[in-house]
Amino acid sequence: MKTRTLLPLFAALAVAPLMADSSKPAPQPLQQVADSLPVVARVEGDFLQLPMVPDAQVTLLGADYEQLVLPDGRIRKPLTDTRVKVSFSVSRDRESVISRDYEVVIPGTETPPANANPRPFVFPELLNWVGAAGNYKMGVVVRLSGADSTMAKQLSAELTDILGCQVVIAQPGEVADVTFSLCNDARLGDEGYTMAISANEGVKIAATTQTGLFWGTRSLLQMLATGKGVLPCGKALDIPRYQVRGYLLDVGRLPIPMSYLYDTVKYMAWFKMNDLHIHLNDNFIFLEDYVKAGRDPLKEAYSAFRLESNVVGENGQRLTADDLSYTKAEFRDFIAFAKAYGVKIIPEFDTPAHALAFTKVRPDLIYKSHNLRAAEMLDATNPATRDFVEGVFNEYLLPQNGAPAVFEGCDVMHVGADEFHGNAEHYRSYAAWILDMVKQKGYTPRIWGSLNEKKGKTPISGKGAQMNLWNGSWAKAWDSINQGFDVINTTDGALYIVPFANYYRMDWNQPNIYTYWRVNEIAGQIVPSGHPQMLGGAFGIWNDMIDQRYVGYCAYDIWNMFTTSVDILAGKFWGADVPDVNYDAHRARLSSIAAIPGLNPGFLWENNATYVCTPGALPCKIGQPSMGPNYTLTMEVKLEAEPTPGQEQVLLKSAEGVFCAALKDGTIGFRRSDSMEFSFNCKLPVGKVVTLQLIGEPGSTRLLVDGQPAGQCTLTRFHRNAEGIINTFVLPLDEVGTSFKGKVYRLEAKHTTPAGPTRDPNRK
Repeated sequence: MKTRTLLPLFAALAVAPLMADSSKPAPQPLQQVADSLPVVARVEGDFLQLPMVPDAQVTLLGADYEQLVLPDGRIRKPLTDTRVKVSFSVSRDRESVISRDYEVVIPGTETPPANANPRPFVFPELLNWVGAAGNYKMGVVVRLSGADSTMAKQLSAELTDILGCQVVIAQPGEVADVTFSLCNDARLGDEGYTMAISANEGVKIAATTQTGLFWGTRSLLQMLATGKGVLPCGKALDIPRYQVRGYLLDVGRLPIPMSYLYDTVKYMAWFKMNDLHIHLNDNFIFLEDYVKAGRDPLKEAYSAFRLESNVVGENGQRLTADDLSYTKAEFRDFIAFAKAYGVKIIPEFDTPAHALAFTKVRPDLIYKSHNLRAAEMLDATNPATRDFVEGVFNEYLLPQNGAPAVFEGCDVMHVGADEFHGNAEHYRSYAAWILDMVKQKGYTPRIWGSLNEKKGKTPISGKGAQMNLWNGSWAKAWDSINQGFDVINTTDGALYIVPFANYYRMDWNQPNIYTYWRVNEIAGQIVPSGHPQMLGGAFGIWNDMIDQRYVGYCAYDIWNMFTTSVDILAGKFWGADVPDVNYDAHRARLSSIAAIPGLNPGFLWENNATYVCTPGALPCKIGQPSMGPNYTLTMEVKLEAEPTPGQEQVLLKSAEGVFCAALKDGTIGFRRSDSMEFSFNCKLPVGKVVTLQLIGEPGSTRLLVDGQPAGQCTLTRFHRNAEGIINTFVLPLDEVGTSFKGKVYRLEAKHTTPAGPTRDPNRK
């Protein structure tokens, strides 16, 4: 994708002629020259003609489709005429500036014949399409050829889901319906692919890498979904504009089950998004709320480090979060899974600020400051801090005890380093150290931009490092590029979502983002889209509303915020800035590919199904999938003895959570897979047959006992027991009566309507 160094231009093309005449008036300002170059509208021949201007040297800087316009100006021709944005470096005497983007047309090698099949709809849209006549229809048996074992397994399940077909591997000499091959077509880069659909030979997908082949399968599946198994004959060439097509998920503040991360990868991959940034540690932001109330945030405020760790402080404090965490084996497997879906996992450990999970383990390393958030800041000046932090990084970046590194397969490691409210030189020294430390371990470091806010003398080189440009005050695009960083547009005002807050709500501004937002416009500064240091962009969900501001939401409640944002950005990351249809038309068109194979994050049951059983002897495994809102559960139960204090009695259980006849305090309630527990503040009577009705809706779960409303549902942690708490609960239906001391006479679970987005109390 975007290369970090430019190859020298051919001598005949690299420099426009120098023209000097002492009688001429003062030269035009160089930036004006660069932004008014006589650039050809259409490329002729095999090279991009460089614009010629008086008294200046012009060299090619880059192209957004660098697969088609090489750094030395050579052209690789696409299938059809393709618009490419190019930019130039313009020099005069000792001054050098960068031009704006110029759009040129690269001529294609083919012209679609008359009456050919129009471009099929996939999203992001195909770059090139040359239609032909006729169609190819998949049969009840679909034969694959050339797919490796991982792709064959993936695609078999997905084709079966979409078409209801049987998928087999074609035998030697047998004509396959879908054939995969690796090729050396340099136009494709690392992620592009070609697809040819023929009435006689089926579908042929070629790419230079397995990732390119996989992206081809996403387009194939979307075409099959819209065409109901019938494909239009023709040829496609498809390549991305930007290398980083990203999404950030903050799991450091909100417990997010691993199953949700898997679903996130599948959804991203469907739209060819390839960069999943996992923010693995953080804490309640507003520590001043504790300090002003005379309370100690080090002892009371919420923080989490989501990975299994060997680190334990002398005070007995474990680094690993005690509510929800991922084992090293789980995270290693997750990285491998994501790679098979074309998605790179970018793990982040955030220090020296946002590091309350670290300072709780090592309170002796807290930064000496009067800032009200000082408890979350590590002492950036202390060598012991660096030893401690490097030890944590080593636990995941390097092999340990004969096992491969936990982050093996991750090329990029995010080092955090944002919002340090301390001395600028202290910050710069720490940032320079941590960037270099990660490089030395064989990873590319990525960092949050901060160097405009933290100006100073301590040198920091961005060469070989990446930077999230998240705020124009903390870091400016051009300054960061000039410091050597490869940059990613992650502008907070446009691209952040803080669920159930009244600030940073990209999800409230989707039509405008879809229509007007540009990847290369970063907090008011425009970087040429083909600049070799312009990697792409990412949006993010930040779970600030935890601890004293927690409203009870879970991963289920933010899915809609995530999914309705992915596609509007994916189209810009992969293809054109300007969409070809308006927002409403885009949403309507997208509905044809909305059902992603193998993905059911809402835990929906088809056809408003009802499940009824008489469990008999307990415990009883009924093995039903969990049921998402909207549902009504009806159970006839009898508790035979008073619950023992401190011991739960579980009525229903699955990976998604438990519904308890008695929590440890004896009240009826439930606990979700994110560890959050809710009580209905009432108890089952002993020795009496009772009818329980649990009514689950997005954002609301209610309990009726013998037809009467139970007590107010409250969250059993933090202080969040007020009315209006979001208490979404996915109904577990795998086991009945796991630890229930009584009888279950009847169970009925009815799924009524498809789930919708959770209500948002801050939405105006």
